[in-house]
Amino acid sequence: MNWSASTGPCRAPPASRPGTTRLAAVDLSIGDVAVRRAAKVTVLFAAANRDPDAFTTPDALVLDRSPNRHLGYGWGTHACLGTVMAQRVLTALVEALLDTGQVLRPAGPARRRRTATMRTFAHLPLSLQS
Repeated sequence: MNWSASTGPCRAPPASRPGTTRLAAVDLSIGDVAVRRAAKVTVLFAAANRDPDAFTTPDALVLDRSPNRHLGYGWGTHACLGTVMAQRVLTALVEALLDTGQVLRPAGPARRRRTATMRTFAHLPLSLQS
């Protein structure tokens, strides 16, 4: 399994907080919007991960997407320290599921954790079915 296949699902929805706010260090323009020094700028990760200028068919799960520069694990100095481990675990899980010949199916309603910093599940019942 390639890197894109093991990280593609992280594009939607992002596991980390939905966005982050920073202060502009200098006067600049983003597209046709002027941003003054010290103004607050909010980056929405889900929007960035669906940017049609960066991703062909941005709403599709494409396991062999290349390039695949999504923000599912953050980026640069804000990258998740567990990225490599998460990718390896996800790869091993998908390969093990493929070996079973079975499919994961929902086995009840999912419930998300209520937190501002992580979008994750508190309860996600699944079953393996042939």
